[in-house]
Amino acid sequence: QPRIKSHRETAYEQWMQREGLPVVYGYGVTDVRTLDLGPWKRLGGRGAFIELVGLEGLTGMYVGEVPPGGALAPEKHLYEELVYILSGRGATEVWSGVCEQREGPSNFFEWEEGSLFALPLNTCHRLHSASSSEPARFLAVTNAPLILDLFYNEDFVFGCDYFFTDRYAGEAGYFSVGKRRPRADDDGMVWETNFIPDVRGAAIDAQERKGAGVRLTTYEMGGNVLVGHLAEWPVGRYHKAHYHGGGAILLIVRSRGYTLMWPQEAGIRPYESGRADAVVKVDWQEGSVVSPPSGWFHQHFNTGSEPARQLALRYGSHNHGVRFHDIQAREGVYVNVKEGGAMIEYEDEDPEIRRLFTFECVKNGVEVCMS
Repeated sequence: QPRIKSHRETAYEQWMQREGLPVVYGYGVTDVRTLDLGPWKRLGGRGAFIELVGLEGLTGMYVGEVPPGGALAPEKHLYEELVYILSGRGATEVWSGVCEQREGPSNFFEWEEGSLFALPLNTCHRLHSASSSEPARFLAVTNAPLILDLFYNEDFVFGCDYFFTDRYAGEAGYFSVGKRRPRADDDGMVWETNFIPDVRGAAIDAQERKGAGVRLTTYEMGGNVLVGHLAEWPVGRYHKAHYHGGGAILLIVRSRGYTLMWPQEAGIRPYESGRADAVVKVDWQEGSVVSPPSGWFHQHFNTGSEPARQLALRYGSHNHGVRFHDIQAREGVYVNVKEGGAMIEYEDEDPEIRRLFTFECVKNGVEVCMS
């Protein structure tokens, strides 16, 4: 599996080693629901880290498992964390203060397969499984690599006693579904919420700038700078190729297909220019994760028999700017590369891309429908 090594181990990499979990490398993972996990002594469950090439030390990812009828050990930390439930049912308990001494009221909320929520920054939290026979498995995305590398002090990152009451003050109803509003830039809708009961069935708004029939809704959670969006597109269609900064993670929650990725230096027509060797193809299905490296063109192809849906977990909050992300995104993922942007229009793409897509659709008995 591809692995990009730095010339020295960072604090985050050293911490992962000390946690003693398996580490999975690559451009993507076919199914995080079936990954082999190892015992996680600190939390009392099981887990595995995922280090995709496109994470680039900006985001971290792991799969965790809560034992049947049990709970993980309480923890708190100075990094943001988004949690998606891959299987099982359960509840999360959240409180402020010292984890071993509940100094204030606890907030409980229940979740099931398909739920997404944010763990409020530096609060104590604990995940419980509701089943006595089956574990609950979840995917977590964090900005732990940035925080651990900047402070390189685990006692501080996991033991700071500051309460971020501007983000969470124990209020009732904090983990509610929330409301949608138009984005300030009039470019679609943003969902202000700390809990999505089922990403797979949530309503998504029309947004066709990335392709015919594409639907997309951004979401903001927990006052985080680590946010994301939900995207869906029809059977027999694919997104326009585009690029952006690293650290974005795409989780497939419906259908099957593949993603093509290639570096900008291979051009907007890599096959035609003799750079087919630079194109990386990642097949995906429900439970797959993909992370395109910084500045790499990528596009997503639905060859399944139902609309494809993905959950993106990434930087790009509309409420709290992060300069490195804003600079990375300055070209504009909706602006034609011919106009200085980062998106390839269908009419400008490599003809081999449409030919390959047609071949895959025919193989799967799916009709191509690009208009």
